[in-house]
Parts: sequence; C-alpha cells; structure tokens
Amino acid sequence: MIKNVLIYGSCVSRDIFNLKESGAFKLIDYYARSSMASFTSAAYQNDAALDRITSDFRRRMVANDFSKALLGAAEVLESADVILIDLIDERFDLLALPSGELITHSPELAESGLLKDPCIAGFEVIKSSSAMHRELWQQGMKLFFDLLRKLDKLDSVLVNQVFWSSRFEKRTDTKFPITRAAIDQANQELSWMYEVLHGELKEEQFMAFSPALLTADESHRWGASPFHYCEQYYKEALAQIITRQHCLEAGDDATAERPRTHAPLVSSGAKVSVAAYRTDRQIFVHCSLAMDGQIREGGDFAFYLLAGGVRQEVRWYEKSKSARFAIPDSEGELEVVAFYKDIFDEQTSTTTAVKSLR
Repeated sequence: MIKNVLIYGSCVSRDIFNLKESGAFKLIDYYARSSMASFTSAAYQNDAALDRITSDFRRRMVANDFSKALLGAAEVLESADVILIDLIDERFDLLALPSGELITHSPELAESGLLKDPCIAGFEVIKSSSAMHRELWQQGMKLFFDLLRKLDKLDSVLVNQVFWSSRFEKRTDTKFPITRAAIDQANQELSWMYEVLHGELKEEQFMAFSPALLTADESHRWGASPFHYCEQYYKEALAQIITRQHCLEAGDDATAERPRTHAPLVSSGAKVSVAAYRTDRQIFVHCSLAMDGQIREGGDFAFYLLAGGVRQEVRWYEKSKSARFAIPDSEGELEVVAFYKDIFDEQTSTTTAVKSLR
C-alpha cells in the first residue's frame, strides 16, 4: 500500500524520495525555506514580490512562508502517513517587517527583491541562533505541534535528525565550502532544537545517522554543501523510514523502548559468512552477518546445498540464520551457498565447503 508523505524541511529529506526504491511512498506536499519561528506571525501578502521570483518552486516556497500555509493545511496533514521534518532550513534569519509580520530570510526571498523595496524599509533582522530566534522558534513549534495533536497526527511525525558535515565523503583537494566555525555553530543550534523536540515526541520518532554517512558529496546534484550528503545517506534514511512504517503497522510503536533498527544494507558493506558441517545423516548450516567489524542482526537468509556444483536443495529466504539438509545421493564435493537480503532486496552471498564431523 502506498504511503503518503508530507515534508516540512529541505532537500535532505526531499531527495530521499528520488531513490528508485522509494516507490512505496507518495510525496503529497513539501514545505521548505520557512522557519518554524515565522509561524508566530500573521500572514504577509505581497504578490508583486512573489511575481519577481522566476521559478515556480521557489515562488511557492516563499508564498507558503508568507501565508504560513502549513498551519492551514489540516486536510493534507490528515492524509499524511508520514510527516517528515528536518531542521536544515532553520539556518536562515528572520525578518521582522514594520507592519509586524515575520518572514524567513531565504535566498529565494532575496531573489524577489523585497529587501530593497521601500514598502518594508526599516525591517529588522532576527539572527538565527539568537535568543530571540530561539524564543520565537519554540513558540512556532508549539503552534505546529498543537495543530498535529488536534488532528491526532503527532504519531505520524518522523524527525530527520541530521547535522552539517565538515568533510567530503572522498579524499579531494577541493576546499570545503564552509568554515569549521560556522559548521560547529550550526550543529550546536541543531542539537538544541532536537533536544527541544525530544520533549514533544517519542525516541523512536527520531532518525539517526553515523558520522560516516553525514559526509558531503563533492559532486552532488545541488552542489557542494555541508548538507548535500553522500549517496549512502539517502539509502540509509529511506531504510529507516520503511522500518518505522513496518513497526507502526505491526503495532510495535507503543511498546518500543528504543528506536527499531533495520537490517544492515549490502551497499553499506554488510557481509555474510557461513559454516557447514555434516554428520552421517544431516548437514548443519549456520551463517553470521557482519558490518564494520561487528556482528549484526536482522535481515533474511537463504541457502543452497550443492553437490559437485549442482544445486540439490534450497532453503528459501526467512529470518533464521540456520538450516539443515539431508545428505544427498549425488556424487561430488558438498558445498553450501548462503545468501543475505536487505530491506531493499539487495543481496550478497558466500560459499563454503561442507566439513565432516565424523
């Protein structure tokens, strides 16, 4: 069954659903370039400024920020199975207009030329990470989460808990585009906001990533940036979203003591090893799964029994890492092939000779 996804965040969440493996999800709406802090304001209207933004997408993002559209999107929020939130766009400052409204100072807003328009002369800048910005952000977050509670959609929220990267995935002579000081400041602010959100949500509603995955892709389609990550990040993120949905469907959410983890991905380096031994009557097989030098759990396993290179029996995919086979009548060296399959149906395998216990 197709799951509806609404994103309030940035490309770090949107680009997950460009993967071919994301076909079980449908993106029904996307809100970006808008700080939660701006939700505390009345709507702002300036069609002339919006008309000067040439891209339909960028114009729509600024229009949503002006109108505080997400707070009025009850119908689409109610239809969302996943409300995916990331906080990367909270890096933007706020503008306090002379007429009293708050809007997000994004590059898309700058494109509109509004900042040079006499109609907002005397506007004030509220810097991101300032005490005022934090206060407004908490107020705006409360407004949004109160709406989700009213709609009984709080359990649909999943926070994409990412941080700015400080290095490229691969060794390169290219200078990193952002200073370490700016990265540290951004990550400090993100940590504070995540901590606040932990007071509103369950632990299992937060995605988490190893530092090795939050590395920048120098050749990213949107350019080099601390939050334009390596390809493997997007696969890991999708796997976590799929796992979260499986847990909800299985009714595991209420009793989960910690976030459920998916089985390791083949593309992340998961490897399977196998041992096989025979007695007079049977062949016993057991395999292990490892990644990054550690034994891992989860996934599905299958086995072939070969005699002289010809397949004799099959144990099809299931959770068990062990299998038993009868001794075949065929001549030839006995071997076992063990297969591991991850959440994306990517497979890896290994072969071992059957050793005798006689």
